[in-house]
Amino acid sequence: MDTVNVAVRDEKKSRRAVWALIWLCWLAYSASYLGKVNYAANINQIMDFYSVSHAEAGLVSTFLFFSYGAGQFINGAFCKRYNIRWMITISLMSSGIINLLVALTPSFAIVKWLWLLNGLSLSVLWATVIRLLSETLSKRDMAKASVTMGTTVATGTVIIYALSAVFVSFDMFRLAFWVAAIAMPAVALIWFFAMPRLAKNAKEASRLYEAEDSAVAEKSEKKTPARVEKKLLYLAIGVFTVIAAAVNLISDGLKTWVPSILKESYSMDGSMSIVLSIALPLVAVFGNLFAVTMHKKIPDFVMQCVFAFALSGCIIGVVIAGLSTGMFILTLVCFALVCFLVGSCNSLITSIFPLFMKDKVNSGMIARVLNGCCYIGSTISSYGLGLVADKWGWNAVFVLLLSVCAMVCLIGVVYYCIKRIMLKRTK
Repeated sequence: MDTVNVAVRDEKKSRRAVWALIWLCWLAYSASYLGKVNYAANINQIMDFYSVSHAEAGLVSTFLFFSYGAGQFINGAFCKRYNIRWMITISLMSSGIINLLVALTPSFAIVKWLWLLNGLSLSVLWATVIRLLSETLSKRDMAKASVTMGTTVATGTVIIYALSAVFVSFDMFRLAFWVAAIAMPAVALIWFFAMPRLAKNAKEASRLYEAEDSAVAEKSEKKTPARVEKKLLYLAIGVFTVIAAAVNLISDGLKTWVPSILKESYSMDGSMSIVLSIALPLVAVFGNLFAVTMHKKIPDFVMQCVFAFALSGCIIGVVIAGLSTGMFILTLVCFALVCFLVGSCNSLITSIFPLFMKDKVNSGMIARVLNGCCYIGSTISSYGLGLVADKWGWNAVFVLLLSVCAMVCLIGVVYYCIKRIMLKRTK
């Protein structure tokens, strides 16, 4: 009986260790969004305060997305050698200091250069966190880790958008940058002191399941030859590099410009437009769970994304009709649905797919490359969509996004045909 009680206690301790590490990673990456999307949350107030155009204001976010995306590839060469404890601490500390400088500077010209450095400093985080989880957790914990980590973007975004709405109502939008300047160093210190012990405990807990996981994997092994399976994996990764850019082109484009769309198309005040924009990242919290659930119905990762883009294209068509008829509620619901669908694709590409492929590829490297490709789309979204809006209006922006969805569906058809041919030849 004592032996059974000890085993139960060990099991509970192991579960706590795993969850503690997952939630520490969740806290670190959620906090990063406080100092990353606070500019986009206040873009209307920034345009009014500095008297700049959509394109000029969007250029700042473009600088961040460019350096963040480029940083994914630069860090790719060195990530395996990083001291995870120190790199994430330095990343969060650096971003906090940069946000403090943005809060204090009276010059708009310097903001884009500070935001460029901000993107570079934060580019360390995602691949490093994914590397830590893939090296530490057992395969059975991957699903819960990917679901939990998939909520980080939405959580951080919702918090900073909600706070920004309050600050804007008091005409104090700069407080959004002060929040990041205080919160991010605080989380950095928690990470620095808590991470080593939690990682060690979680790794020890995961060893208990290694033998069992190996047995399950051996039992469920597919009969597809290893050479063909490897080619199919590389084909999926290649397709994902394009789909990843499309995902963030749409999701970050909407997150950046929906406050402006609501303000300009429906004459809403700045604070209310931000409040309503919270619906977008809020529904994305459930996008990751949706992605994991849908994967059981559509086992092919690529075709799952294609399905989401096909639905998104139909909904964007409704948005185009809604803008011309002034149907505000319909438009907002459609924005939220599109963010939900493409948000599920973002989680699928940058966390679920790399973690589930941990036995076949380096999860940290794949997460880094695909996340970098995501930010190619983000780089285009802020300045590019702002420029299109300045020249041709918001309708043209949504026609462009509809074209992106159609392109992804076409790529999906080509991928499906190539995959079928490869499997047919194998048989």
